[in-house]
Amino acid sequence: MQKISSVLIIANGAAEGKSFLKTQARAHDFILALDGGADIALKAGVTPDLAAGDLDSISAAARKRLGAVRLFKIARQDNTDLEKGLDLLSFIKPKNVTIVCAAGGRLDFTLSNFSSVFGYVKKFDIVFAGKGWRVYPLIKTRAFKTRRGAKVSLIPMDKCQGITLKNLKYPLKNASLKPGQTAVSNMAAAANIEVKLKTGKLLAMIYE
Repeated sequence: MQKISSVLIIANGAAEGKSFLKTQARAHDFILALDGGADIALKAGVTPDLAAGDLDSISAAARKRLGAVRLFKIARQDNTDLEKGLDLLSFIKPKNVTIVCAAGGRLDFTLSNFSSVFGYVKKFDIVFAGKGWRVYPLIKTRAFKTRRGAKVSLIPMDKCQGITLKNLKYPLKNASLKPGQTAVSNMAAAANIEVKLKTGKLLAMIYE
């Protein structure tokens, strides 16, 4: 069986455009739709390899098109479909996970999605993506490729220490941020940037 190194998760939030979803699908080895995210995928002309979750929002038409072999019901009700999907990927063990259609719509769902992935970032390199933006949940140093002039914002999810920025217009060196403090609308001064982080949970948001 071929090793799956990159997975695209299509959640059931605000739908992205057809072209964006098709481009993302081509860039990944495996496509996992979360419940009603299967309908978003199919409407964009993307066929998931698997649709998983409690399956309470996937349409009958999507069920029929995918067939029983591509449906995986997880009855557990004390976590979100995104957590269910990431738990499932713990068995597949990919290196990279891109999550789309997880923002927009209900604000509580968006915030829940951004915060809940921190329990999985030691297992996979995770990024949320949409047209023109990316959000990375960080617990350690990470480098990024972007374009010069891209907007970069940092949102601490708990107390973050040892923050040092490389190739950004407004520098930080061994700085600390805590919830309620933000470092927004910085700018990439080069195509390669780096956020160094010693401890804490930090969202790095890049707007291109």
